[in-house]
Amino acid sequence: MENKHNHLDVPIIGLFTIVVGIVTLTSVSSSYAYGKEIGNPLVYHLSSDEPWRATVAISDATTMLKHGHNVTLLLSIEGVQMGVKHPHHYLGLDALTGNVSNFIVDGGKVIICEVCLRIAGYNNTNIIDGAIIGKPEILSKLLSNATIIDY
Repeated sequence: MENKHNHLDVPIIGLFTIVVGIVTLTSVSSSYAYGKEIGNPLVYHLSSDEPWRATVAISDATTMLKHGHNVTLLLSIEGVQMGVKHPHHYLGLDALTGNVSNFIVDGGKVIICEVCLRIAGYNNTNIIDGAIIGKPEILSKLLSNATIIDY
């Protein structure tokens, strides 16, 4: 049987790994990384409160931010736990919510799905400082020209 695979058959995660590898190997001074944004905005969509998945998403988003990209962390479904001041204690997510707060301090944006927040039992006063509620007009503008990485 003839192999008809070409370079476009690479799995998305493999392609992303290659892109990250190229960006990581590029020498970027810190003044350049924070002074000029690279490419389309990046949206890291985290819909899980699973610590391993959340750790990778937050770490990747932080790395791309430090390399000069305009990065937003979009928290939905169970992922809203990463954007509240006091996530459900049994999940053990306090360190990860601290990483999200640091991401904001470093210049990243965090948007939290309002419907998901309410379903999880929280309200707008429970979100971490600097995060915003994802109203439809905000999400429409954000997602219209962004590259979305889903976790």
